[in-house]
Amino acid sequence: MRTKTLLLIAAVGAAGVGSSMAQVYSVNAVGYVNTTVPASGYALISNPLKAATNTIAALFAGVPDGTKVFKYSPGTGYTIAQYDSLGGSFSPDAAAALTVVPGEGVFVQNPTTSPLTITFVGEVPQGTLTTHLVAGLQIVSSQVPQAGDMTALGYVPDDGDKVYQFTAAQSYYISQYDALGGSWAPALKPLAVGEAVFLQKVGAGTWTRTFNVNQ
Repeated sequence: MRTKTLLLIAAVGAAGVGSSMAQVYSVNAVGYVNTTVPASGYALISNPLKAATNTIAALFAGVPDGTKVFKYSPGTGYTIAQYDSLGGSFSPDAAAALTVVPGEGVFVQNPTTSPLTITFVGEVPQGTLTTHLVAGLQIVSSQVPQAGDMTALGYVPDDGDKVYQFTAAQSYYISQYDALGGSWAPALKPLAVGEAVFLQKVGAGTWTRTFNVNQ
């Protein structure tokens, strides 16, 4: 109940979760990313690669029975897909068909007592990469599979923007941008590869970055 409450709090703009740990391995423009969801806990993760099929059903196939994937839609709330190992599928079908593409993110609940590793396989996004952002709360991530804080990863904030980073302690670390001082308070923490955050924007905008694997 406590962790479910944290998800609901995030949707109305409450406080911080620790990042899922991740590693990325890449040859040329194709690679894979491992993300870890803590035992009996949640992680806010992203799919930083372009897979052949980016649906929840395809990306999370074979996870333990009872694993839940929560996709948040601004102004609407969460749609939840739950995996049934007996049937070998997620339900309901509409939730299973939702996509998770680079730049987005989802909460994943691990129902087991051991850490859960989820592996994403696909092409590394390249070129001019733009994530469109709405005013208000949304889950976002870097389209480039690199670690670093959001500023280092190309995000340009507006005055008053807030970042809610979910931590390993199953709580939120909140940073707010002050344009007058030109800084975040408290300072942003680095994001792991494959980690997503809640972003609360004061107005619509974009997160744009030009990237090439040969840079």
